[in-house]
Order: sequence, then structure tokens, then C-alpha cells
Amino acid sequence: MGTLECICSGAVAVKKTWTIIVLAAGLLAGCSTKPEGVGSYVASDADTAMMVQITSIEEGRINGTMSVVVADEDGKTSAVTRPLSGTLEDNALNLSVENGTGLSLVTGMMEGEKLRLTFFGKGDSSQIVFAKSNAVEFDKLVGATRHRSAEKQQEIETAAAQKERMEQRSKTQKSIDDLADKLFAKAQELQEKSKKIDVVIASYHSARDRIGKMQTAKRGIDTNADDGSYRVGEIDYDINGISSDMDSTHRDVQSYAQSLDGFMTETASQSPWLIAECEADNLLVCSRLAASANLLKTRNQEFQIAYSREKAAFSGKRNKS
Repeated sequence: MGTLECICSGAVAVKKTWTIIVLAAGLLAGCSTKPEGVGSYVASDADTAMMVQITSIEEGRINGTMSVVVADEDGKTSAVTRPLSGTLEDNALNLSVENGTGLSLVTGMMEGEKLRLTFFGKGDSSQIVFAKSNAVEFDKLVGATRHRSAEKQQEIETAAAQKERMEQRSKTQKSIDDLADKLFAKAQELQEKSKKIDVVIASYHSARDRIGKMQTAKRGIDTNADDGSYRVGEIDYDINGISSDMDSTHRDVQSYAQSLDGFMTETASQSPWLIAECEADNLLVCSRLAASANLLKTRNQEFQIAYSREKAAFSGKRNKS
């Protein structure tokens, strides 16, 4: 009995083992295995992430999709997924990829875990090697591409901002230089005008001496003489001419003084913001502007003193200084 029981127990064990094996075989027979080559293949470079997904291979016919994410020169990212189809024969691939307006031709080889594809378009071709991977890895490549795109866009924006600052600095520097030239030229002009005022004042004195002599001569004329009235008239005419010349000269000086006031007001409105720019940007060259402004200030003070003397001389007063 004991032997039989052992044999029976062994038979039961054997029966159970075979039952498991048969069930497992049935389950495996019911599962469909993917054909070799089906799956995701990825490739990338500095600006592009690509994925070829082969979804089916049946009797040499291939179907799937191709996804491309690319960053352009402006740092902008674009993404597209297109259907692909074609044939596989002895590892040789002949594919067509929809491009939105037609089909792009692709040829290549399936080399184990890699696809070596050559893309044709616009009279050119390019070869890219895709490695077997998955969508998760592709998402990582896409993330890296988008990150590089963002960096490129930041670089472009930074370069544009720097260019704008340089252009603005150049414009500001030109304004500074132009104003410095303008102030220096006016300072030189004022120096000459101050010297000429001395000549004008001397002409006033000379004119008044002549008028005084003419008036003395006029008082000595006998108006009852035949030519007395004529001689008086001649003297009055000459005196009026001299006085008119003095008036004209004085108006010229007044006119210049008024235009100088306008010039000083105008430049006074320009100087502060340019000086502020100089203080804000140490790359600007402002030494000439400061020197010209100081020189103009000195020359203007000298001119105003000379102008006060001219007015006093014209009105007949004498500046004791």
C-alpha cells in the first residue's frame, strides 16, 4: 500500500506538472508577438529631435508615423507628426512620408536595433541613423530640443538688446559730440564778439566826438548869411547819418545778445539729459562736452560784461571800470 500510494502520489504530481505546462503553452499560443522591427526609433542633433514609430509590418508592408520637433534660427520650436508607409524587403526599406503637400521619399536599411535612413527632397539628400528606443526617450530629446531653443531665443533677445543698446549709445555719443562742438564753436564766437564790442565802443566815442565838433561848428554859422541855412542843413544831415549808424550798430549788438540768450536756453535744455546719460553709462566719452560747457560759461560771462559796457557807451555813459 505504501508503494502504491507513493506511485499514485507521484502520478498526481506528474499530472499536475503536465497540466501547468499545457496551460502555459496554450496561453503562449494565444499571445501575439510583435514582428521584428516594430517599435520606436529616435535620433537627434543640436536643433532637432526625431522619432520613427513602426506600428505594423505585415507581409513586407510597413506602416507607422514620423515625428519631428525642430528649433529654427530664431529659437522658435515647431513640431509635426506625419504618417509613413512603405515596404521592407531583406532589411531594405522604401518609405513614403506625407509632408503636407505630397510625399517625401525615404530609403534605408534596418540594421538590428537601428534604422539607417536617407531622406530625399529639393534636389538634396541626408542620411540619419535612428536607434531603437521608446516614446519616453523621445520626450526627453524633445525637452532637450525645446530647452536649447529657449536658450537660443534668449541669446537672440540678448544680442538684439545689446545691439539696441549699442545703437542707442552711438546715437547718444553723437548727440554729446555734436553738442560739444556746438558749445565750443559758440564759445569761440563769443570771444570774437567780445573783442568786436571794444571796437564798437570805440566807434561810439569817436562818433560822439565828431557830432560834438559838428554841433560846435553849427553854432558858429551865421544863419543870416546866404549859405548859412545850407551849411546848417548839411551838418544836421551828417549828424543824423552818424546817429543812424550808431543806432544800427547797437541794434545788431542787441540782436546778437538776444539770439545768445536763446542759444543758452536751448543748450541748457539739452545738457542735463546728456550729462545724466554720461553718468549712467561710463562707456560714453563726455570730457569734451564738460570742457566745452565750462568754456562757453566763461566766454558768456565775458560777453555779458562787454555787452553791459556797450549799452553804457551807447547811452552816453562812461563805464568807470
